[in-house]
Amino acid sequence: MYTHWFFDFDGTLCDTEADIKDAWRKALALIGRECPRFDAIYKTGPTIDQVVHMLFDDATPELVDQVRAVFKPCYDQSGFPKTAPYAWIPAWLDELKTQGCHLYVATNKRYAPMGALMAKMGWLELFDGYYSFDMYPGEKLKKAELLKRVMAVRGIDPADAVMVGDTQGDVDAGRGAGIHTIGVTWGYGSRAELEGADEIHDAP
Repeated sequence: MYTHWFFDFDGTLCDTEADIKDAWRKALALIGRECPRFDAIYKTGPTIDQVVHMLFDDATPELVDQVRAVFKPCYDQSGFPKTAPYAWIPAWLDELKTQGCHLYVATNKRYAPMGALMAKMGWLELFDGYYSFDMYPGEKLKKAELLKRVMAVRGIDPADAVMVGDTQGDVDAGRGAGIHTIGVTWGYGSRAELEGADEIHDAP
């Protein structure tokens, strides 16, 4: 049993996609950009910058900045009405806590909405901390770097830590940080992209 459990949020702990996609559609409408194949191209998990480049072949730094500025309030102020934990997550987290484990969120979601979501889920006391790529001023850390930073600050031995996620990015981050990786298939990634994980599970 590992003592320190890092979880991705979107597609691992909670089904967030409906609220995120609603915010994207609203943001694109506000800036007057059409993306007819949005549903076919869009993928939950990557950063705003990465999604813009997925959606638009002509993406420029200016377009990324424009989308980011409009998307943030569309999402942050939505209240996240459709977001909820997967049905089996609360019992799994409670069981880990009962066994003396420490729980953390490590996510590509921005720090501001992440805090609001943790409060909405009632998880601020359950988790030891939540960490986002943009939480350190002046830095935008990749998830592997974020994990390393958190473990260094908290004095966590990588051999006693695990990263749980639903996408290849989560698996790569865990491996890059030198910790055990668990891929879960109920989220937004495919089983094929989880093949590099130390374990793959269809249920907790």
